Amino acid sequence: MDYGYKPTTKGREILAACMALGAPLELTRVLVGSGRVSEDTNLADVHELLQYVTTGYIGDRRHENDRLYLDIQYQNDKDHANVPAFMLGEFIVYAINPATGKEEDLLYATLGDYLQSIPPYAIGFPTGIWQFPIVLIVSDEINVSVTAPAGLVTYSDLIKLFNSRAAGAAKMDITIPASGWAKDQDTGGAYPIHMDIASTDITEAMIPMLTIIPSSLEAARVCGLCPVSRTMPGALRLYAKSVPADTISASLTLLDTAPQHSGLASSAATDRMDIILPADGWAEDTDTGGEYPVHFDVVDEAIQDNLIPLLTVYPEHLNTAGNCNLSPYIRTIPGALRVYAKRPPDSDIKASLALLGVYQSMVGGTPGGGGAYVLPAASATVLGGVRVREGSGLVVDGSGNIAIDAAADLEAEDIYNGSKVNFDQE
Repeated sequence: MDYGYKPTTKGREILAACMALGAPLELTRVLVGSGRVSEDTNLADVHELLQYVTTGYIGDRRHENDRLYLDIQYQNDKDHANVPAFMLGEFIVYAINPATGKEEDLLYATLGDYLQSIPPYAIGFPTGIWQFPIVLIVSDEINVSVTAPAGLVTYSDLIKLFNSRAAGAAKMDITIPASGWAKDQDTGGAYPIHMDIASTDITEAMIPMLTIIPSSLEAARVCGLCPVSRTMPGALRLYAKSVPADTISASLTLLDTAPQHSGLASSAATDRMDIILPADGWAEDTDTGGEYPVHFDVVDEAIQDNLIPLLTVYPEHLNTAGNCNLSPYIRTIPGALRVYAKRPPDSDIKASLALLGVYQSMVGGTPGGGGAYVLPAASATVLGGVRVREGSGLVVDGSGNIAIDAAADLEAEDIYNGSKVNFDQE
């Protein structure tokens, strides 16, 4: 079934009343849902959603001559934080009938086979915006024409896309040859040679993670293969102290990035940035109990404490990082990355930072990195947590077991005999 938009019979009455009374069209709200109408349904006769989910937005609105342009939107923003993942298949727009002063449905829309998969709101992920521009042509016969938004796809195509990209990572086996190495200028002499392994699947925005196969570990050690590699447009660049005596087998994982404000929710990195750990500005540390006496905070508003940091020191700065005993442990705090060291570095250290957001499921899932779980309060109908107040006559031991405090001024037999006990009384 194709997508379609149509003023309802009540909507036609609203438009007619606006023209007759010279009153403006007062739009009130948008509702979105997951229902799908049958093939033979007249959209003008649909006056409510088949399967209501939540509210939408009215974006841009303008009119030119006899045409009314509306931009219907849905955003998985903070206002929809409690809305789970769903398939957007319909929406309805409401307006005020100037003749009666009542709110009534103006138009109903179905996306047909073009259902849109809407992930839930998640802290650390950019807000997704789904736009559905439409044009109402008011003439002798009121009707509506449709302008499909760019990038609208069918449900089956959407699932194929998710299957190919949802994981946000690709894995491949590679062979690092013993010939073809070139003189390197990237690392300032720290690694004299490099090798570019070409692949059309590799982009500069990817984060590479290279794992040497056990049988090739000795060859990698002898040639001084750098543990850090770089992605370039269409290639992976590897560095070494000398040409390997034999080919080296390795497994390459490429972690993709989801650009900010793209609306893509996945297990890809939410951001990647180049950072500098300066020689100055390190502060005395109290987090590590003296294990690492100093730390430095890299401040950036894109860094959130629920994101997982992956720091890669560039090859030319590995010696500097080693000399100051840069800690392999780093942590994200609200608005900053905290890096630890035994002592401040002698010179600036350049590195690449990837911020990872964990997502359990593309459709129907919940964000694994979207904030801490909050245990609901128990009630007569909700399973949840209870809090034992001081003076209630109850105690909780170290294992979480609740018992009656024998020393408290509360008779156990009052409970067992069914007497009413006020646990809120101090």
